[in-house]
Amino acid sequence: MIDGFGRNIDYLRVSITDRCNFRCLYCMPEEGVPKKDHNDILSFEQMESIIEVLAELGIKKIRVTGGEPLVRKGCVDFIDKISKIKGIEQVCLTTNGFYIDSHKEELKNTRLDLLNISLDSLNEDKFKTITRCGDIKEVLSGIETAREIGVKNIKINAVLMKGINDDEIREFAEFGKEKNVKIRFIEIMPFSICNSYEKYGISADEIIKRYDLIRTPDKDYSNNAETYKFKDGLEVGFIRPISKKFCAACNRVRLTADGKLLLCLHGTAYIDLKDKLGNKEAIKNAILEGIMNKPKEHGIDLGVIQNREMNSIGG
Repeated sequence: MIDGFGRNIDYLRVSITDRCNFRCLYCMPEEGVPKKDHNDILSFEQMESIIEVLAELGIKKIRVTGGEPLVRKGCVDFIDKISKIKGIEQVCLTTNGFYIDSHKEELKNTRLDLLNISLDSLNEDKFKTITRCGDIKEVLSGIETAREIGVKNIKINAVLMKGINDDEIREFAEFGKEKNVKIRFIEIMPFSICNSYEKYGISADEIIKRYDLIRTPDKDYSNNAETYKFKDGLEVGFIRPISKKFCAACNRVRLTADGKLLLCLHGTAYIDLKDKLGNKEAIKNAILEGIMNKPKEHGIDLGVIQNREMNSIGG
């Protein structure tokens, strides 16, 4: 699919649930989120039918996200099924890692081309503060299990937070080398809840300067992650949606658990596909028409803030 600015849209993020077992400072209120009615959430079969249409239109890469996707029963079976849809070349999972151990056997027998694990601190006390309830030992064990079952491409995503984890850059780099996983720090983004950007926002540039990091563009992890190294060669990556927009190369759309196809993480435009389920042509036509309304770039710098919670979008 080609949008109105000539970008080839071939990447879909699917949020299969907005529920999570953590309550991270930048993502959810401490009390959690209201539980949606069963009828408000798409079934896996309905999601598969939408993905089949999107694959016909040119989607090649799918990332399954949440909330925490593994809290939804049948998540791994869903991953297995969509990996077999004609045209899908890469299937990825983003998880907080807590439930990897309990899904070990299922994951071992499922195609998983890439695994992203959210881990915002290597310090047990800090981790509990950030997640409000998480046990880092379970996550670290999940990382070992992922390596054990043969997942080849594992990335650790850490949301960069001023005064919280901005002193752990070196420790994460060492962890990445030890575990043979890629480390990526993501600039925190403003959402309508939690006031997290105002509290914890910090530019990647400040970190790069503080640690005297050296740019290594030949080792970039993806089209929106820049790699840097310490003087001794240890590497980390940065995703910089605030300080360095990468909207010009954006190739993605997002399907929410309640059937909205979001055209931009921070935009207001979306396509409601739920009322078109069962009519393949209606879904296809709505997507093709809607994709032309994908904005040129986000408007965070202009004060346009996403009013959906991060847990319902999948990051």
